[in-house]
Amino acid sequence: MFGCLVAGRLVQTDAAQVASDKFVFNLPDYESVNHVVVFMLGTVPFPAGMGGAVYFSFPDPASGGPVWQLLGFIANDKPSAIFKISGLTAAQDRGGAHPFGCVTCSHFFFHIFLIQLL
Repeated sequence: MFGCLVAGRLVQTDAAQVASDKFVFNLPDYESVNHVVVFMLGTVPFPAGMGGAVYFSFPDPASGGPVWQLLGFIANDKPSAIFKISGLTAAQDRGGAHPFGCVTCSHFFFHIFLIQLL
């Protein structure tokens, strides 16, 4: 349903479905990534009026717990987006419990979940 692309790497299409409406990509070595493209594969559209919010998570250096950051969204009429992520981990000085829950994060994660578009 989704793909993820980092320059210089192969396309990832191995998103783990962690709930009926939630998908997670694991991106090792996130510290060397500047931009990430998240896109729909075109095989399964979102339900009418729905889209996918794209979050990323990285481990908080102080607590080790996950810090979550909303990047944006994708939808049927906007099936891809490029997100700049370099420097965001250094800029985050607050812990962030994800409002939808997640396992403890030890790598960089993208979390896509369904949202209603207004």
